Amino acid sequence: MVPESPVIAANQTLKLLVTVSTTTLHNSLLSVDFGDGSNITAALQPGITATTNNTQDLSVPNDDRGLVRISCDNYRLTCQLRIEISHIYWYEGDYNVSVMARAEETLMAQNWTMIIVQSHIENVSILVDSVVTVQQNVTIEALVSPFSVFVKYHWTVLDITDRMNSSVVLFTSTDVPQVQLMSADAGDYLVNVTVSNELSTASDSVIVSAAVPISTLLLSCNDDNKCLLTNAKFDCIATVAAGTDVGFMWDFDVGNSIYTTSGGYSSVATVAFPAVGSYNITVTAWNQLSSETAWTTVDIATESVFKLITLASEAAVVGKPVSVMACLVHNVSNLTVEFDFIGGSHRLVIDTEQSHSVRASHIYLHPGTHTVTVKAETSIAAELIHLSVTVLDHLPDVDIKLLSALVTGRHSVFMAVFDGNLVCFVLMFYLFAF
Repeated sequence: MVPESPVIAANQTLKLLVTVSTTTLHNSLLSVDFGDGSNITAALQPGITATTNNTQDLSVPNDDRGLVRISCDNYRLTCQLRIEISHIYWYEGDYNVSVMARAEETLMAQNWTMIIVQSHIENVSILVDSVVTVQQNVTIEALVSPFSVFVKYHWTVLDITDRMNSSVVLFTSTDVPQVQLMSADAGDYLVNVTVSNELSTASDSVIVSAAVPISTLLLSCNDDNKCLLTNAKFDCIATVAAGTDVGFMWDFDVGNSIYTTSGGYSSVATVAFPAVGSYNITVTAWNQLSSETAWTTVDIATESVFKLITLASEAAVVGKPVSVMACLVHNVSNLTVEFDFIGGSHRLVIDTEQSHSVRASHIYLHPGTHTVTVKAETSIAAELIHLSVTVLDHLPDVDIKLLSALVTGRHSVFMAVFDGNLVCFVLMFYLFAF
């Protein structure tokens, strides 16, 4: 018994050539077991041989998946029957095919052979993210179609960051459809896989980029110290500590971006705001792996004749200091600034050669909206700016301190402190010694 090929493709026809030598065909049978749960039995009928004068064959169907064709020509001279057995296997595997010939219910001959059935590989695809994190293990998979267990996977990974001088990073073969890769440096890597069995071969290639994710985004605007005027241009700078191919996206609220320049790990945006108020500036740094967002608030203030602008801190609380800052934009000689908080005032002198800003603080004892008047003057001119400050109520915290020593039979003096506001009162305790 000789197979046409020891390895065949699934869903294709297997052909076995069998030669049976016998001196009698009376009550002779040929039985074939294909090893996949199907079998067939064909009668070797001498009557057909005699009547056909050795020129016609006998065909026995095999469940629509094959047949047994018995060729009777030249049997009278050789006492041999040539038999062609056809069968179709649907699934991959190793199959043991056995053939038995019987005459008068007696076993005349028996033989067997091994058939390997494999899928014909049509396509293979590499499954991996196009961008991966540097110095982290990445699993690369190969998807074979149609699926086959009789496959060897041959992997090659090249570092092609320098297109003129590529280097081999990985070269291996596996029996499973995956491999592990860890890129040491950021760059581009060419991944190739070739899959093969005894019937076919297929291959696929992809380029994977290894990158560094975004980390530690910082944002600062105009040194975060200077007073800002309406329609005045100032710069905001965003920087990241690390990241590959970093992009920056800015959001200036209602501000107008004049221009933005980005490169490497930083981006600089020049912006101006048309009206007085507090505005949020947001920047997002991103690449194909990650993103980070940072924001800051800028205060745009009113400009006076002296180019004097004022800023108040956030809403104050009763008993807590509220700070008001005055900034001088242009140099003016012999300038004094007075802060009038209604309940108290501060008169300060600005040395414009050393500083362009001055700050005063005040503690309000009652909640509500209070007006602060800032007056800037020289020997020849003066300017007033009015600023509203909102003071919120709160629950006072009381702290009692002893001001005099405790003496038996004498008055003692205590001091109560309400959030920094001193209120003195006398508590009389009479201490008696026993």
